[in-house]
Amino acid sequence: MNTNFQKMKALDYYLILLSSVILLGINACKPKKEIIRATLHTTEKAENELFSDILSNQLDFSTFSAKLNISLSNAKHAMTSKANLKIINDQILQLSVQPLFGIEIFRFYIDNDTVVILDRMNKRYVKESINELKNRYPVEFDYHTLQSLFTNKLFLGANKVLTPSDYTQFTYGRTTTNYYLKSINNDSSITYLFTIDGDDRITFSHLFHPTNKYSLQWSYSDFKQLGTYIFPYKGRIEVNSPKHKLDIEMNYTDIVLNEPMELSITIPKGYTQTNFSDIIKIITADSR
Repeated sequence: MNTNFQKMKALDYYLILLSSVILLGINACKPKKEIIRATLHTTEKAENELFSDILSNQLDFSTFSAKLNISLSNAKHAMTSKANLKIINDQILQLSVQPLFGIEIFRFYIDNDTVVILDRMNKRYVKESINELKNRYPVEFDYHTLQSLFTNKLFLGANKVLTPSDYTQFTYGRTTTNYYLKSINNDSSITYLFTIDGDDRITFSHLFHPTNKYSLQWSYSDFKQLGTYIFPYKGRIEVNSPKHKLDIEMNYTDIVLNEPMELSITIPKGYTQTNFSDIIKIITADSR
């Protein structure tokens, strides 16, 4: 009996081990999501119909989390990093930058009123109201714009969630491969330009300040299935000013939608306040 019992235990052990190996193999060989190619040709649509179709294709979520692989370069330096992005829709966004072994060195928060950057390495922080940043820097900046850029949505700044009736806020153009939207009559000094593919998805967002020559260009590619939506898993960002240029490439992995999430702007004890420009110099590796 003891011998049979031992044999049964050994058999159970090997069955469990074999099952684990098979499951690990299945997970390791899990196929990557296929990139969905856009329709090559646009069709003629009324402006309000096109605008409604674009809005209906946009990602609808209560919470959004993802891992990011980021490459950043300017005229002097280049760096790569991993990051975690978390968003509670229309409330707060948190970006955690972890370039080495999962160790967080920067954390960025923004909500509808405030921007906070934590410098973990030097135990410093920046806390600024969005209104103060707008007054100090000649570029319009708000929470809704940043959230929309990260999640591939149309926007017009000023924390405005667009509805189908807002189609009159744009002029429209069309070629055989793309639609084009340009903002008109908005209260901002920024011009907003969008390129839309034949499947009514945003492939390019461009913010331009014609007076001060500041611009931000954000292109989207590698569209893949995300639940019932099609979402771009790759973004390329180009930030230009008269004196600086910054290029960023960003790849999403492990996107999760609509899971319970709590985020709040928290500054650890013992951190000292510093200037916004000093933190930006570290992030962009700019020693000037």
